[in-house]
Amino acid sequence: MRSCYSAHPSYDLYSYSDAKAHALEGERPLDDQRVRSLLRKALELDHLDIFEHALLTFDLQHVSRACTHQLVRHRLASFSQQSQRYVRITRSRGCIRPPSIGFDVKIPVQIRGANLEMTFEDMMDATTQMEEGFLRMGIKAEDARYVRPNAAATNIVTSMNPRQLLHVLALRCTSDAQWEIRDLAWAMFACAKLVAPNIFETLPTAKTSLELQSRIGKLDAAIKEAQPAFAASSKGELAEIPMSQVGLEHTVRAFVRKLR
Repeated sequence: MRSCYSAHPSYDLYSYSDAKAHALEGERPLDDQRVRSLLRKALELDHLDIFEHALLTFDLQHVSRACTHQLVRHRLASFSQQSQRYVRITRSRGCIRPPSIGFDVKIPVQIRGANLEMTFEDMMDATTQMEEGFLRMGIKAEDARYVRPNAAATNIVTSMNPRQLLHVLALRCTSDAQWEIRDLAWAMFACAKLVAPNIFETLPTAKTSLELQSRIGKLDAAIKEAQPAFAASSKGELAEIPMSQVGLEHTVRAFVRKLR
């Protein structure tokens, strides 16, 4: 950002942060306090192109296909999703049950004249058995998977720059977002907040939403609890952010791995 308003190139400005570097005319070192000030100013002025130079990568595990169908609509992000063609479904992989559908809720179903009552789990198990049956018959996996429901669990990796992530969070953290991707967005927000607090201090949409402000306050408390463990972690170690106190619809666990 500073290089946009300076006579000096970006590399020289960055090097000036080193105590051994020579002073640059008209410049001050980019210490932590100045970096925070510049980033805050960029957010206030909507000077968001500078946030496109960084990258955050998330490994999203055990989410539903219904959720990933929404996520991949954010086309400026990059995605690598578990293949339904090459990874066979098993009952241990499971499905995602919406909180609004209780374990004991039974729905009358008529199948070829037979009247049955089935729970959500019964239906998911039936589709699993059908896919397994097709595979045993020699049906190709790419065809057998057609019976797999939107609730089927999957894994997906996504990478996006901070500007795009701020956009995704602004859309998906709100109360009118679908419950699963909303919870996922809050977990991603937590991870981003822990590693880049100057950029992800808040959300643009929080200015006019008391509900968002309240939940961000809860998230800040969770981040504060996780910071000591993250700071003390070694390269390759995971630090968990306690998401239970944020007030999500279902259980979500968020971890950050220190790379250096």
